[in-house]
Amino acid sequence: MGKYSADVMVPAFLAAYSGRSASKVTLNPFPGLSEVLPNWRVTYDGLMKMPFFSRHFKSFTLTHAYQCTYSVGSFSSYSDWVTIGEGLGYTQDALTGNPIPSSPYNISSVSITEKFAPLIGFNATMKNNVTFNAEYRDSRTLSLNVSVGQLVEGISRTFVVGAGYKIANFNSVLKLKRKQQGVSNDLTLNFDFSLANNTALIRKIDTNTTQATSGTRTLGINFTANYVMSKRVTLGAYFDHQVNTPLVSSTAYPTTNSNYGLSVNVSLAK
Repeated sequence: MGKYSADVMVPAFLAAYSGRSASKVTLNPFPGLSEVLPNWRVTYDGLMKMPFFSRHFKSFTLTHAYQCTYSVGSFSSYSDWVTIGEGLGYTQDALTGNPIPSSPYNISSVSITEKFAPLIGFNATMKNNVTFNAEYRDSRTLSLNVSVGQLVEGISRTFVVGAGYKIANFNSVLKLKRKQQGVSNDLTLNFDFSLANNTALIRKIDTNTTQATSGTRTLGINFTANYVMSKRVTLGAYFDHQVNTPLVSSTAYPTTNSNYGLSVNVSLAK
């Protein structure tokens, strides 16, 4: 069993990126429920009990969520593996025929994806129906390729802030007397601003070197307006603007994309 074999690298990978001692990490590449952490989502609206928030807001909610996924990309079983009990065993060297300590599986890659989506965020609706939202997201993807002895680490950090407003019965603002029964001709406005940093690193285990392969800073502005014209027809307008700035590559160039237009949604349902 070499130091670059899957039986050594996979437990070391799990120990290094889970923050646990290597002596406490299972050697089984398919850990059971006792070895994994639960995902969670926490929502708190208790601030509304405070006088300041109850006086100025209809609702104010804080959110926090964590999600993690561990996956084995591909693996195969050794046809000549011989067990000696409790998951331990060996295979035979193809040239010498000598026994080699090994697990039953030949694993080529494993990965960990974990996200704080969001790490912290809030949604608020004021007394005048103006809405606000903001959140900070943090995520990373770790992919270990055992066959080539390298680790790819992708990191993404995003900050999003937005605002919205609903004008109830917009027909009265337009001074239109026509009003359909059972339909509130509302105009909904939404604005979002986002700033994201995405980077990727390759860590070569045998040479103990790290190389930045890509990185992009993305600034996004999005605006939408939707007007319920009737029970079956909704008119919309949108504007989307994105600016991408490379952080690492010298061969990439800043790019800007803008989209805008009008939309008509027609519902044929009875």
